[in-house]
Amino acid sequence: MTRNRSGRRVGKNQTSIKSENTSTILRTIYETSDLSRADLVRLTGLTAPTISRIVSFLVEQGVVTESPGTSSGVGRKPVVLRFNGRSRYIVAIDFSWAHVRVALMDLGGGILDHTERIVDAHGPIKTEFEKVFESVQELLNRHRGIRIIGMGFSAPGLINSEAGVVISVPNFPSIRNLQVRQLLQSRFGFPTFVANDANAEAVAEKFFGQGRDTSDFVLVHLGYGIGAGIIVGGHLYTGNFGVSGEIGHTSVDRRHGKWCDCGNRGCLELYAGLRAIIEDCSAQAGRQLSFAEIEDLAGQGDAGILAVLKEKGELVGYIMVNLVNTLAPQRIIFTGQVAALGAPILEPMKRVMAQRCFYRVADEVSVTVSSLSVNSSLLGAMTVVLDDFLETPYNFLTSRAGRRSGAPSTGA
Repeated sequence: MTRNRSGRRVGKNQTSIKSENTSTILRTIYETSDLSRADLVRLTGLTAPTISRIVSFLVEQGVVTESPGTSSGVGRKPVVLRFNGRSRYIVAIDFSWAHVRVALMDLGGGILDHTERIVDAHGPIKTEFEKVFESVQELLNRHRGIRIIGMGFSAPGLINSEAGVVISVPNFPSIRNLQVRQLLQSRFGFPTFVANDANAEAVAEKFFGQGRDTSDFVLVHLGYGIGAGIIVGGHLYTGNFGVSGEIGHTSVDRRHGKWCDCGNRGCLELYAGLRAIIEDCSAQAGRQLSFAEIEDLAGQGDAGILAVLKEKGELVGYIMVNLVNTLAPQRIIFTGQVAALGAPILEPMKRVMAQRCFYRVADEVSVTVSSLSVNSSLLGAMTVVLDDFLETPYNFLTSRAGRRSGAPSTGA
């Protein structure tokens, strides 16, 4: 007996057992390359005939390759198994109030091709979302015939991932309950996964970044908005009602703070988000500064700019104290443009954490900066699909399998 994603108990039939075993084998090959079939028997506890049948299926599908390994002695070289990341592709979509970026990415995180369009956050969503359709179609037209397993859509704001609905996006007033999954699946016919950007980036860290060696961590995105993606026991925690990790909407000035679009007052991102940093640094300098100029002045040791950044870092630190005291994660990973400022933001934050966390538990928490590239948002959108593919590969490779780009859409 097991539980499905809704939490209901469901029985196992032959197909579900085969699906679970396929997932176990493929994940093991994905996580540990150059395994033999004998290694899989030892690592998974499955029987040799089961391993042989499923590996043959995965090799036939092209997601696993077999090749001669190296021999440590005399005799025949062992045949080793490797995950073939270029056997299938995912359409990754990074959508925000400023742009839509779309990429065709292989299962190893490589970008085959990408495109970007400017978005007008004050325009009607029907017009602006058409840019998503155009961007996806442009890439599919350029790469006809590749095998695509799904689409991942990442956006900031309030998102119901289970329903595939973007409830709202900050600074984008025309978005209200946007049926993203329905729109994309009906247009292109691929399984579509919708996620909050911080959640998607957290999953990307689990697969490709600083979260690979830990099962409990928090990804904190510091940009125009501030949010967190929470990984617990190796799985993304999504909360309920489409809300989790909304630390940017925690009050740092509840009595006299600025009103936020979310309905709260004094939200952290109004004071420590990128817009607030640019405004306050510009006021300090007496002229309008770009973010690049703020980076340069901070690097040159400008006392006024460093004082502004110190204050912002401390504000983030107060919220990190609450986060550590509540979740006690093994690691906190920072990403986003504000985090890229480095020490002027992060060191004041760390000092607050060290001084104020419960019984100095912050000493046990590893604090680091994401090692992923500027394409982390696209990588996050792709990885949300990859995670589901590795969880249920048999379903993808049989019932939904590998529709080729350029083939007619079957609808949702």
